[in-house]
Amino acid sequence: MGLRFGVALMGACLSAGGCIEEMADAELLDEDVAMRDGGSTTCPVWRCGFNSAEVNGRAIRELNLDGLANADGMRIVGFVAPLGLLQLQQFKLGVEKGELVARSQLGTTLRGNQLIGATILVAQTGSLLPQVITVLGHQKIDSWAEGAPQVSTYTLVYPDVNALLGMRNVCTGDLLDAVTSAVTVIGGETYDLETKTIQPDRPRWMTLACAGSAAAKLQLMNYGPQSNFDGAGHPASLAQRQATLRMITADYCGDGHSYTENGTALSWENAGGTVVSPGELGALEAVWSANGALCLETPRLGDPDVACDLPACDGFSLEEGEWVTYVPGA
Repeated sequence: MGLRFGVALMGACLSAGGCIEEMADAELLDEDVAMRDGGSTTCPVWRCGFNSAEVNGRAIRELNLDGLANADGMRIVGFVAPLGLLQLQQFKLGVEKGELVARSQLGTTLRGNQLIGATILVAQTGSLLPQVITVLGHQKIDSWAEGAPQVSTYTLVYPDVNALLGMRNVCTGDLLDAVTSAVTVIGGETYDLETKTIQPDRPRWMTLACAGSAAAKLQLMNYGPQSNFDGAGHPASLAQRQATLRMITADYCGDGHSYTENGTALSWENAGGTVVSPGELGALEAVWSANGALCLETPRLGDPDVACDLPACDGFSLEEGEWVTYVPGA
């Protein structure tokens, strides 16, 4: 079986319906959370997913395309096109509409499967030895939003002599998942891990959002900063994106504290009606805005000690917020 064909068959069940397996998001809550079940029938890969993106223990969740160092001192120091005549051209890597794109001064553009075999060189500040990240696969998966285009996802690996296949996926330390398409890219925006806030308008920065992370879910819901949210080429507003992040991470109080954990079922509906869980939604949990929950009825974890005083949801609706969530079976 060819590599491209093999990778394409490895996508998990990606329909947006049913009660969603939520998690205490590894990317936005705890970078040290152990890997969840990557693609099993109990929790599909894009619902629970993997750890935050890293190379040999160094975070690459956020990378600057012009070589500035991230908070962990990691930076991009080079990009090499796939082998062949194209390597004679110099390419500049970017993120356009949620996909990696490489353009040369001669007018050549590489995207999607054309990037398979390309390498991104990263290094820690002060180190002369770069780490090689290879684009091993590309796969388009269905958006969770009605009418939205498919989302580009990538298999990014780096060499590791201790791994079964001699390489590891940047999104997981599990030996069996090296060739899983497990990361989507978000351009021009990063995310604060502590406060659960969006850091917008960051040109030439990209977020490598691993499957199951809040950032990846935001992208799959068509709420990314480069997404065509309104059908006219415009993304969701910053307030809409922030409300989505609060909702996914169960940040009721808007203070960065999340009241969810791995495997917690959740159903949702957005104000535009483009992202709706079908079937029985369950008991109403909350209505969400950019500041957190406007009201709280049935917390998804049962009876947590919520640090803020929120009213019941009588009288609240999607007219006041961006999302309403439900707890199936409650």
